[in-house]
This record gives sequence, structure tokens and C-alpha cells, in this order.
Amino acid sequence: MLVTAACTPRVDEPPPPALLDPWLTRALACMPSPEQPGVPPPGGFLTCIFHEGDVTCEEPYLDRHVFYGGAEDGRGCSECGCGELKGASCTIMASVYSDGACAEQVASTLVSSMAPFCGVTPPGIALGSKSAEVVAVDPGGCAPSGGEPLGELLPAEPSTFCCQA
Repeated sequence: MLVTAACTPRVDEPPPPALLDPWLTRALACMPSPEQPGVPPPGGFLTCIFHEGDVTCEEPYLDRHVFYGGAEDGRGCSECGCGELKGASCTIMASVYSDGACAEQVASTLVSSMAPFCGVTPPGIALGSKSAEVVAVDPGGCAPSGGEPLGELLPAEPSTFCCQA
């Protein structure tokens, strides 16, 4: 009779995923100089109004740009598991003795969990003792399951720049 235990998955904690910035857009906000009111911003800059959060822009500042101060990492993996255990086996050396101290051996044979076996003590000899020694063990294996990626990286901490076109 083959007795097998359930196969349990070994789960190695993966390193935390890199916190990539998929938005790749940056903003630099500057205050106008009090000495130069009404002077347009230098080349490459826009005149904008800053708002915390993701807001709608109003006239005359309709050129809307949303930036994020961080990200919410909701990524992970599905639970790992194992399928049915396959290939497990063991082999023992089974011996019988005529005395009670396992000293006078009558018969000895290899018995495997992979093949049916029915052993009989030779006729006319009383069984005094018996022994079994494990010769080989193959724990078998199971097909892995799970570990699929779940979730996503989402933008967080939005700020809105409403700019003049």
C-alpha cells in the first residue's frame, strides 16, 4: 500500500517590484517675480494656475495638465499551489527470522510501493521476528499552479496645472 502526503508549494517571496513611473511627465512650478508683474514667462514655460487634485480647468486657463506625486502599487500574484502528487515511491528490504532477535534470517526480499507484493514465510518454519529497512525513497512531485500577476500600478496624489493656451 502506497501512502502519500499532500504536496505543498514552496513560496519564495519575490523582491518588491520596481516602482516605475509610467507617466514620465514632470512639472516645475515657479512664482512670478514681484519686481516684474505682467512679464510673460521665459521660453518653454506657461502661465498656469496650480490646483491640488484632479480638477476641471476654466477660462482662460483651459490647457489642462495633470501630474502625479506618487503611485499606488496594487500589483501582486495569485496564490501558489500544487497539483496531484505523482511519482512517489519507496523500496524496502523486508526480512523474516526464525528466532525472536532478528539473528537467524529465513528469507529477505526487496518490496516496492510501485508493484504489488504478497510475501509468505517459507512452509514449515515458524516466524520468530521480522524487520524492514528503507532502501530508497522518491518523494515524487506535483505540477505547480498559480503565481500569475494580478493588479496594476495606478497614479496617486494628482495635481492639476490649468494653463493659458
